[in-house]
Amino acid sequence: MPSPWPTGHRFAERTRAKHATIHALLAVGHSKRSVARQLGMTLNTILRFSRAATAEEMFTGQWQSRATRLDAYKPYLDQRWQEGCTNAWKLWEEIREQGYPRGYASVRAYPKATGSSSKPSWPIAPN
Repeated sequence: MPSPWPTGHRFAERTRAKHATIHALLAVGHSKRSVARQLGMTLNTILRFSRAATAEEMFTGQWQSRATRLDAYKPYLDQRWQEGCTNAWKLWEEIREQGYPRGYASVRAYPKATGSSSKPSWPIAPN
């Protein structure tokens, strides 16, 4: 199963490090309770990590594929991005006119989430 979180993503790297640490301690004979005490985690957290054979198994959850209000506008945003419009504020204004009910932040974050650009040229929202 490919990871939904890329290498270098803060959440992914932290989860991979925790998984490796927990499995290393368990491999040398520490009990799950002992590992929980040593790492300052709850026993349930240790149990979840210990049941996962790989860190990638930890990246699944209900929030992974949850529908958002932005979903209906993503094809339009992708099209405009391909046309060269990389100004998130302008794109947000355009989809707001089409009925998008939410704020600017989701539109600004969308290219980073999709990997459309390593460094999107989004301006900061005007005050």
